[in-house]
Amino acid sequence: MSSSTSSWSKAESVEQKVAKFEMFINDVLKDSLKQISTALDMINEQIAELEDVRDTVETMSQLACELPAGKSLKTRVNVGCDFFMQANADVRTFLVCVGLGYYVEYTKDETLAHVQVRSKLLKERADELRDKGARVRAQITLALHCIQEVQGL
Repeated sequence: MSSSTSSWSKAESVEQKVAKFEMFINDVLKDSLKQISTALDMINEQIAELEDVRDTVETMSQLACELPAGKSLKTRVNVGCDFFMQANADVRTFLVCVGLGYYVEYTKDETLAHVQVRSKLLKERADELRDKGARVRAQITLALHCIQEVQGL
């Protein structure tokens, strides 16, 4: 009778260990992976916005160079609810949002330099997050292997 009791407690112990591993995977590791993924998505959006700024600045500068002397660059601006107004654009300077609702007036070269530096920093941060995500995925795989080992599979 004692051998069946010890096997019963051993099976119960295995179930408890498996439950702890599963709880750790679901509550800690998967939550961490979700937070990393969300942060990475936000950084990728910021990088895409900076690339849009760079493309817009280069396009507007190129268009302004192609205009005859004395002519200004004309554009249509959406003033809300899909109502457009014609505007004359001054492409000598650009207002760039530098964060927290603050805008700085930059020349074309300064704008492109700002975009390049900011993109580089964001790409470095994205690489760090990808590495961190890979480590978390490796921890999940390790925890799953531990579950298999505890269960004797």
